[in-house]
Amino acid sequence: MECDVPLPPLMEKEQNSTVACTLFTREGDDGWSVTSTGEKRPKDDRIFNAIGATDELSSYIGLAREFAKDGEHTYTDKLKRIQCILVDISASILKSCQPEQQVQLSSRHTKDLEEWIEEYSRQLPPLEKYVIPGGGKACTSLHVARTICRRAERCVVPLVRNGEVDKEAQVYLNRLSDFLLTISRFACKIDKKNESIYIPRPDEELVSKT
Repeated sequence: MECDVPLPPLMEKEQNSTVACTLFTREGDDGWSVTSTGEKRPKDDRIFNAIGATDELSSYIGLAREFAKDGEHTYTDKLKRIQCILVDISASILKSCQPEQQVQLSSRHTKDLEEWIEEYSRQLPPLEKYVIPGGGKACTSLHVARTICRRAERCVVPLVRNGEVDKEAQVYLNRLSDFLLTISRFACKIDKKNESIYIPRPDEELVSKT
């Protein structure tokens, strides 16, 4: 079996074994990969797109966490917790081809995000202007994670719509993008950087010449 994505611990426990992956198998050279149930699907199948986007999101959150640790930021444990939840979401997506074994995600995770958003928002000025990525490495990497989160959400939406994945996964990703925006602004503040604000050009420069 080709290992395009890491097998979540949830899946390993259920199979009562750990799948060992060699550095290469050549089995995916023709553009096909295998799900956890052994079903062969094209690599651009929506399941693999959703898993890939979620995995990419976790990786970038990990990078942001390392930048935050360098700056001794206080929210790194929350980023690690989010990465663990994303593993559970990946497990839910992997099981989308087995509706009878669908993984139910707790709404408590989304509530945690909402509480964190409120906690950090109280320490920030109101968001009155459009913020563009910038303001230090930690801040900018969190902005990148936010945009990947939006893509992961778009990949999960069709699976939720068809009843293949628990809707709470979609709700969590939606709220996560809001948290990543909030915490990126907080990171900018902690690093004593200025937020990058969108500044429109003067109206006369926007008028096309005839």
